[in-house]
Amino acid sequence: MDKRSGYQCSFITASMVLTVASIAVGICFFSPYWLQNIGLHPEMDNNASYIVINNQAAPTRYFPFRGLWAQCGAECIWFWTSDYTLQLKIFTPLKWHVATQVMYFIAGIMMLTTEIYAHVQMCCSQKSRVMLSLGILVLVSALLQIASFATFGGGAYSSYKVISDPRDIVTRNRDLGFQYWTTTSYGTYDYVPYIGWSFWMGVVGAMLSIISGVFFLITYCGLTCTCCPCCDD
Repeated sequence: MDKRSGYQCSFITASMVLTVASIAVGICFFSPYWLQNIGLHPEMDNNASYIVINNQAAPTRYFPFRGLWAQCGAECIWFWTSDYTLQLKIFTPLKWHVATQVMYFIAGIMMLTTEIYAHVQMCCSQKSRVMLSLGILVLVSALLQIASFATFGGGAYSSYKVISDPRDIVTRNRDLGFQYWTTTSYGTYDYVPYIGWSFWMGVVGAMLSIISGVFFLITYCGLTCTCCPCCDD
């Protein structure tokens, strides 16, 4: 059997996993749930107790959810709103948040580029150097994603003492002496901030990116060395 025929199985697998990973990365990138209950701590945000919306001051406690680019409650305030007030007053002073924005933005662009390129290759004759470049690009993106989450998680803990599991809130409240709940216009939220589901969605995306990159490299080996074992009869 032609050694090049072994690429098909691993290439299709890599492309499918890449698509799922790209969706997870995209959801994580835009969704505002990296941190929850975060708007209740203006004293930790350079005493920014309000966010300016259309020239009106809105208390940050009305916006308990935070993503890379927005802070949300009943409505979302994006980083560009009111002359970049959110970015300049809250995000920028948190150097770890800015570092995460930069790294995850680059990682997202790399994932988008790879996704488009990989699907184009499904209609063309696959070349070994293309598979190698796709594998390296996805793996570099995965490393940037992991670095982003490590930076964000470490920074959030340092600045807000966030917890990873919201089920630990009751215990954490008792340990910290918080015996009350805080009510906002959007509902009732516990005082302790914690890592939100968008963050964990991104972690899943990073893991899938690694898997996809490995399969692209297997495809490269199938084109240049031996057949893909999973395609043997």
